[in-house]
Parts: sequence; structure tokens; C-alpha cells
Amino acid sequence: MAVWRRFELFHGGKTEYREIRQEGIRCSLRWGAKETSSRASTSTLDDEQHASRHASRKINEWLRKGFVEVERPFDLDELDQQTPVLDVIKASTRPHAMVPEYLPIVGFDEMYHRSHAPDHPMGFHEYFVLRDQGRSAVRFTVRGHCHNPAAVSSFLAVLSTRRELPFDGQSHYKVPLSMPVGPFSHALFCAPALGQACIAYPAIAARVATAFPIFDCEIGDADPEVLIDARIRGHGALPYSDWSRQPQPVVDLKFDVQPSNYPRTRTFKAFRSADLKALLDVLPTAAAQSWLEVRSFRGEIKRFTPETVIPFSGITSFLHD
Repeated sequence: MAVWRRFELFHGGKTEYREIRQEGIRCSLRWGAKETSSRASTSTLDDEQHASRHASRKINEWLRKGFVEVERPFDLDELDQQTPVLDVIKASTRPHAMVPEYLPIVGFDEMYHRSHAPDHPMGFHEYFVLRDQGRSAVRFTVRGHCHNPAAVSSFLAVLSTRRELPFDGQSHYKVPLSMPVGPFSHALFCAPALGQACIAYPAIAARVATAFPIFDCEIGDADPEVLIDARIRGHGALPYSDWSRQPQPVVDLKFDVQPSNYPRTRTFKAFRSADLKALLDVLPTAAAQSWLEVRSFRGEIKRFTPETVIPFSGITSFLHD
């Protein structure tokens, strides 16, 4: 597990501190003054090398300002890595609140379920597939309005033989299913740092991975972690707890379309279908040197110019199939 580094500076009668941790493509920061509440942020970079350079720049900046690296004080939230994940969640219940009850699932070993107001429009079902004597787990959720016990059972069967997969050091796996789970043909497994399933519980945040079923077209076959992060958490993120959704295909774009409401991008980035449609609509009347490239989930690329542009309806099969 990535560790925090701490830097302190005594100034104006108080001790200021900075903390940083690199975890894969993410750099997390905490800062503030002793005896006061801290602030925090996390940056997601393009790759681990970029993240490492970002962390080094931050550290060098602090050192130039006079901060000194010190031993980080014990954080009670991070000390005990042996407590089972469900026990940590139960122990975190606020005073006078009802302690959550996770019920074992009949027919499945070390798998537990809890319903969160399933009849409410925002209600959902939460599942934990435990491993390592309950000290780590794979988690997924399903919205109450689309909860299908048969589909859930099929997915639990998949996880029963794959619960180790997101803990081998890779950020994610896109896995074809031997049997469909509802309408879905594949599953996505995300390591804890990518899935952030239990980020609200620091003691187990690095011990709980995420998995959910997907349509083939929703995740690129060769996606790097930064694109997976954009697809599941970015603008127009995949609603992966909604198991009744229609396919939401990968829309990776790079373009220079002028004039338009979109600043040019020279590298492929994740966009929404609505963005692609808007760009295709404006491209016919754009400047002659304008261009647009679209990459599908299979890595295939189509290029359009004002002279070769086609309607949005003509590209849907390229995105889905």
C-alpha cells in the first residue's frame, strides 16, 4: 500500500504541514496546520511516470519554501489492517444510529448483502464478496429499481472464482463472461485505488475492490487506467449500478474544429455521445482545416473533415459493434 510522506514548517507561531501520497496514477495531498482541520485533494495523471513527476515537483516546491520531511504521526484510521472490512464499516456507525447488518447470501461462500431503502428512487442493494478471511473484498451495488435476483446470482457466481483478480497489482481487467449477466456480456474489475469503493472508510479504502457487469462497447479493449477513471467517474460517467441501462459506448475523440464551443485536443480523451453529435453537426461549416477523429472501444479510428463528415446516425454502429 502506498504510504504518506509528511513535511512541516514552523511559521508565524504555528506548525504548517503538507502530506503527499502517490498511488499509481493518483497523487493525494493533505495540508493545513496542527490543531486545525486539514484540507485534501487528489489529482489523476495520465500515467505513473507523470504522477511521479507531479509528486516530485510538489515535494521540491515545499522544500524550497523551508518545509522539512518528518516522520508521519500514527493515523488510527490506517493502523489496523487486520480488522475485517465489514467490522470496520459497522464500527464506523455514528452514535445512536442503527448498526448496518450484512446478511450472508445462501449458496455463496463469504458473500454478504445489505439493502439500502430499495423501494426509494435512490435506493440500492450492496454486495461484498470477501477474501483473505474478510480483510479485503470486492464490492458492487445495484439500484433498487432494476435489481434482478437471477442476474445478481449469475454475477456472484462469476465473482466466486474471480475475487482475487483485482488484487494482483494491475489497475483493472475487462473480462468476457462465459454466460451473460442479464443483458451484459463482460465484467470490469477495478483495483481499490481505481474503484474507490470504500473511500469513506480510510482503514479499508485500499482493501476493497470494485466489479460490475458491462456491455462490450462501454470499456475500451486496451484502455489505460486514466481512461477507465474518466469513464466511470468523469463527465457523463457510466451509471454502472443501473443494470437496466442501455449501452453507453466508448466515445474517444481528438479534434480541432473551429469555430466551435470545444477547445482542440491533440490526444484521445473520453467524451459523451452528445459531444460527438455536436461536433459532427458543426463540422460541415467549420474552417477547411478542421478535423475530427473518433476511436471505438476496439481501437478502430475514423477521421472526418468538413468534406467527409457524416451524420451522427451513420456512426452509431461503429461505436456499438
